[in-house]
Amino acid sequence: METALHPGPNRYAFADPRPGPKREITVHAYRPAFFGPYSPIVLVMAGRKRNAAAYLDYWKADSEQRGYLVVAPEFTESQYPHPYEYGYGAMCGAKGGIRPREEWLFPVIEAIFRDARSRAGSMRERFVLFGHSAGAQLVHRLVTFGWSASIERAIAANSGSYAMPVRTEDVPFGLGGLPYSDADIHVLLSRPMFVHLGDQDNDPNDEHLPREPAAMRQGPHRFARGLRYMETASRVAARLGVPLAWRLVIAPGIAHSGQHMVPLAARELFDSTAHSTIFR
Repeated sequence: METALHPGPNRYAFADPRPGPKREITVHAYRPAFFGPYSPIVLVMAGRKRNAAAYLDYWKADSEQRGYLVVAPEFTESQYPHPYEYGYGAMCGAKGGIRPREEWLFPVIEAIFRDARSRAGSMRERFVLFGHSAGAQLVHRLVTFGWSASIERAIAANSGSYAMPVRTEDVPFGLGGLPYSDADIHVLLSRPMFVHLGDQDNDPNDEHLPREPAAMRQGPHRFARGLRYMETASRVAARLGVPLAWRLVIAPGIAHSGQHMVPLAARELFDSTAHSTIFR
C-alpha cells in the first residue's frame, strides 16, 4: 500500500515501470500546510549531480507560500548513467541507434506524477514540469518526443544541449532518425514551454558541458546554445507560417545555478505579473 504524503518533506521509493532491469527511484516531495485537492503540482528534474533533495530545498519556501506540491525524483547515476539514460531520455545509446519507444524515459515522469497525485489525495489532472541543466535536457526532449496531455507547462533552464527542431540533426540533438513531419513540428512549436537562460552561463570550458560534435555545433556554451535553440525555433515557425508558443526568459547576472534559477521559474509559473520575452 502506498504511503500518503504528510505536510512537510517526504521521501519514498518508486519502481521504474519500464521493461528490463529493475530500477528504483527515490522520490523527494514537499507538501505545504495548505495544500488542497486542486492545488498545483510541480515536478522537478535535478541537474548533472542528480541531487534531487537539494532541488526540493530550492522550492520549499515558495511551495509553502503559494501552496503547491513539489515532487523531485532522484535518478541516480548508478542506475541512469549520464547522459544517455537521463538527459537524453534513454532514446538512444552511446553507439548510436534509436531504442524502442517502450525503453524511453519520458513515460516514467507521467507515472511518477500519477503516483504522487494519489499519495497526496489530489484531484489535479495536470502538472508543471521544471528541469535545470541535465534536467532541462530531459525536460525539453520530453516536450519534443514524449509530450503528455497531463503537462500544464514546462520549463527548461540552462540546458547543456538541445534537440533542435530540425531534421538535419539526428536524435538526440535534432529530429533526424524519426518520422517527424512538418505537422508534428507545428504541434511541437505550439506547446507551452519556457526556455530559461542565465546570461552568465557562458563558460566554454565548463567540465560538464556536452561536447559531442552535434552539441558543439549549437554554440560554445550554454547561453549561446539556448539562444540558438530559440532562434532556430523562430525560423522554423516562420517557414511553416505558424506562431511560436515557446517563451524565452533571460536571467541577468545568473550563471549555471539551479538555486538561483528556481525563484525566476516560480514567478513565471505562479505570478500573473511576471513578464517574459516572447519569440515570434
